[in-house]
Amino acid sequence: MSYLVLARKYRPGNFEEVVGQTTLTDVLRGAIKDERVGHAYLFCGPRGTGKTTTARIFAKALNCEVGPTTHPCGTCDRCVAADAGREVDIIEIDAASHTGVGDIRELRDQAAYAPMRARYKVYIIDEVHMLSKSAFNALLKTLEEPPPHVKFLFATTEPQKLPDTILSRCQTLRLSPISEADIAGRLDFVMGAEGFTPEEGVSYEVARLARGGMRDALSMTDQLIALAGTSPTVADVSRLGGEGGLRELDDLLTAVEQSNQKGILEGLPTREGAEVDFLGRLLGHLRSALIVAVCGADAPMLEASADERKVLAERATRLGVSRLQIWLEELLAARERMRLLPAQARLALEVALLDLARPGGDWPLTELESRLLSLEARLSSGAPPTSPGAPGGGQSRRPGDRPTPGQSNGQPQEVKRPSMLRPDTSPTAAKQVGADTPAPSAPTVGDTWAKALNGLKERHGALAQLLGRKGRLAEKSGGLVIKFGALPDMEERMLQDPRGLRAIQRAISEAHGRELTPEIIIGKVEAPPPPPPSEETREGDQFADEVVDIFGGTLERDDDRLGG
Repeated sequence: MSYLVLARKYRPGNFEEVVGQTTLTDVLRGAIKDERVGHAYLFCGPRGTGKTTTARIFAKALNCEVGPTTHPCGTCDRCVAADAGREVDIIEIDAASHTGVGDIRELRDQAAYAPMRARYKVYIIDEVHMLSKSAFNALLKTLEEPPPHVKFLFATTEPQKLPDTILSRCQTLRLSPISEADIAGRLDFVMGAEGFTPEEGVSYEVARLARGGMRDALSMTDQLIALAGTSPTVADVSRLGGEGGLRELDDLLTAVEQSNQKGILEGLPTREGAEVDFLGRLLGHLRSALIVAVCGADAPMLEASADERKVLAERATRLGVSRLQIWLEELLAARERMRLLPAQARLALEVALLDLARPGGDWPLTELESRLLSLEARLSSGAPPTSPGAPGGGQSRRPGDRPTPGQSNGQPQEVKRPSMLRPDTSPTAAKQVGADTPAPSAPTVGDTWAKALNGLKERHGALAQLLGRKGRLAEKSGGLVIKFGALPDMEERMLQDPRGLRAIQRAISEAHGRELTPEIIIGKVEAPPPPPPSEETREGDQFADEVVDIFGGTLERDDDRLGG
């Protein structure tokens, strides 16, 4: 006797056995109970969630000899024939192999005849989106006004491919991916009925790998029993599904957090072709961590065991919402690259993970832009640097960061640094604020410039970038002046535009705390005299230190190249 796979042997035979689709079955049972059964239904959802199975149960419920009923008896001739797949009045059509207009015309002609034995002639068309455009057009009239004894039940994984004219003539019923808890519960029942004795956690691990599909979970259980016998373990599930269990995912992400490049490459799947599936599990794990970070470990939408919730909570605490979002965005982009370049899928995944592991590699662009503008403002004004904290204003240090200047062994110390820019000592030069000149009364010109750039960036990003890159704020005769070197015509026009001038005045005034109209000077700025070599070396080191303070990371010097 041939073996019957678990997915067929334990296919639901009534509405009560359908797992994870309570809303759908309630709609169908309500329609039968209230005698409001429509003539056409569209079942749509991911594979393995019960579209065709539910359609068959619905057809059986309509034709049961004691019905229509919400509880088919399963013993009458109509139910027995429906379960055996030999009911002549339940016609199943695979649209993938019957796509032409001729097939639909034949269906339309047969629909005019009354059912031979049952109450209704039911057409179940699977993967209906595969029908051709002409086939859909041939079906329209019959679908809109079918004979009273005909019911159409369509199933598809891609409802967006159906014409609107078809969708508008059907009642659409959407099936959602089945939760891991529901799949695990069903697997426990099936394995108990089969006499299997799995290790605790096997059902849940299989359910996690099935990713919402009951058919996939049952098929995987068949493979698991063939691989490990009737007493499978969680380790056997990992062997079956390849890399990507909770432990493997946690180890890999920990390696990313610690910038452990070797650990990242060693933690990727070794089986060829497993990269896409592995990345899908990685995204699911990070999404769960994001849910924990936002909603807490007890969030109802989180599908995870107690052990996994603990791991997710720890990761959410370490990374935070912003960093988790960045990781998800980067990995989603990597998935798209893998789709476009399937032959280089592993390379795309490696590059994405190594990039996330690079210190500072996962900072948002807005944070980097803000820090660049702040650095340029301080360099232009000659103001002494301040050591910012980690992204988002925190004080946590990233892997590879060196201690913030001004601290030694955790104790704050006073650090005096010379200005990186020498003051302009020419008679006509504007008096600028820096380490070599006395600072004016608060707020300083440096503070005003940084605040003005940040405020202007929110309203006029391009103008803020121009001022931050090429402008320099200074004091002059009790007022303020913004000095530029030689500019291209387009940038000059930006500064001469009345709207741009008003925006600059508003930003400077808000930053300084009183109404000001800064003068704008465009021309060639003479370069300061070159410093002595020894001082140049010191200031080069100073510049490198300040960049590291602002952006984090470590500084690597090539002594041979520098001649040191």
